[in-house]
Amino acid sequence: MPGTMANVNSGVYIAIFYLAKARMITAGRLGRVLFPAGLYLYVGSAQKNLSHRLERHARKNKRLRWQIDYLSCHATMVGAVVIDGKKNLECRLAVRLATRYSRPVLGFGASDCRCPGHLFYLPKSIRA
Repeated sequence: MPGTMANVNSGVYIAIFYLAKARMITAGRLGRVLFPAGLYLYVGSAQKNLSHRLERHARKNKRLRWQIDYLSCHATMVGAVVIDGKKNLECRLAVRLATRYSRPVLGFGASDCRCPGHLFYLPKSIRA
């Protein structure tokens, strides 16, 4: 069926995670970080196999490769928004989200760019 995740091959995405309770998580080189309970938006991109990337983010059992893996092992992925676009859209989207939401961990998800981070926090009290 057109438009299903199985047909998505490349683009930029916002993966949405829910962390039910605050947790201290070791996030790779960033060390131990306290993640408050709430929703997290993670901006990423994949220039091939994007649907596989999102399926991986949703799994709890996996080899820890990217910084988001450390959070996604404890949080539940509740959805994703996929945008057709090149990799450079990833940072532009992160800049836009930063005007509305806070970054809980500076540098998170931005090891291959100059952004302050690609992870954003929405406290439980925020309503859309």
